[in-house]
Amino acid sequence: MACSKSAKNTVDFFSNAPDIVIDKILESLPIRMAARTSVLSKQWSHAWLSLKKLNFDADFWEELADRDDNVDWRKGCQIICDILLCHNGPVHDLDLNIPYEAYRDRRGHRQWISFLSKNGVRKIVIKSCSYGMDISPHIFRCNELVHLEISAFYLNPPPTDFIGFPYLKHLVLEEVKFIKQSIFCSLIENCRMLETLKLVKWSGMDYIVIDVPSLQTLVLSGDFESLAFRNVRSLKSISLCLKTLPKNLRVEQVDAVNLPASSCQLQSIEFDGHLFLAAGGIIRPPPVTFIHLHELCLSNLNLSDFGVSRYLLHMIECCPYIKKLDIAVLPGENVGQDMHDYNYSNKLDHLLEVNITGITGTSAELKLVEYLFAVSPVLKNLFFKSGYIGIESQLNMSQSLMRFPRASAKASLVCLKI
Repeated sequence: MACSKSAKNTVDFFSNAPDIVIDKILESLPIRMAARTSVLSKQWSHAWLSLKKLNFDADFWEELADRDDNVDWRKGCQIICDILLCHNGPVHDLDLNIPYEAYRDRRGHRQWISFLSKNGVRKIVIKSCSYGMDISPHIFRCNELVHLEISAFYLNPPPTDFIGFPYLKHLVLEEVKFIKQSIFCSLIENCRMLETLKLVKWSGMDYIVIDVPSLQTLVLSGDFESLAFRNVRSLKSISLCLKTLPKNLRVEQVDAVNLPASSCQLQSIEFDGHLFLAAGGIIRPPPVTFIHLHELCLSNLNLSDFGVSRYLLHMIECCPYIKKLDIAVLPGENVGQDMHDYNYSNKLDHLLEVNITGITGTSAELKLVEYLFAVSPVLKNLFFKSGYIGIESQLNMSQSLMRFPRASAKASLVCLKI
């Protein structure tokens, strides 16, 4: 009797659940499982066909794999077509992975994006499982996009009547190939609401111009020969990393990393030491003080190079209000370091946390830690992770670090495991 009553309550719950509850449950389920809920009751029978978020990611395709991990891509394509054909509401969010076999049926791929372009899609995350596919040109018809991520596709020029993405705020391009140099500018020039731009491991574009007045976060991680900023007055966070050292890097353009210093909004900066090395070690420190900067991250630094260590110190001195400092160093020779570059009268009165990775105990590295301890009166933690050195060398280095006097009575030295 009790079991019968419990079963009845369960049925009543599923039959009478509010629409908002049904939507939340369906959004948390894989799309094929969501479809199976149609048998629960009349109220659920068509609810999954109104989902505003459709997820055909890697997990979707893995569910179609047999015991030998062979994916039935024809079945997957048919499922996607059926869902889009029967869908009876707007699709605001799409996560789509396209296997190479599925991509060969270009009509299916283009039909999916064409359908979304007419259905008010606001977010698209589209990934190719095999590099070398052309993105569907219908992507440029999705005029209501707010968030767009494209991974491992070729980008062809947009249609001549392309007017940009007027509502786009977040753009992520990873491992894309630009068929023409001009495509990037065409893509972003009319995105007047763009706030976040991430460009990672691209190809086909050597000259980069950033001209987006609304931009707040910029991440460039790849290979480029020149870089220019035109209008970045709203920029709050910038990350520039060269993956390799190019043969010909235009120094005057690399010096453009100083231009965002004119932005009073900057709160976070990440620079790669490769920029310094590629420019022949003559990148000048910013001409102004970053008064709003809270985080500074400098990576791939060989502190045994006097020019690099001098640039590092000048950068730190230009950021007197930082609260967090991250430094990643490269292995270097244990050579002497000139003392006159360290100005102990310039205090870092707001610095709370320091992270230093890759140190091996060279005199330049030890001098840097001694300096940071001495000029940081409110420092709480200095975390360090050593490079690949022996246990005895690591112990000697730790003992040397612990001997340095500290301006902050609360400062702790914390060794992180490799």
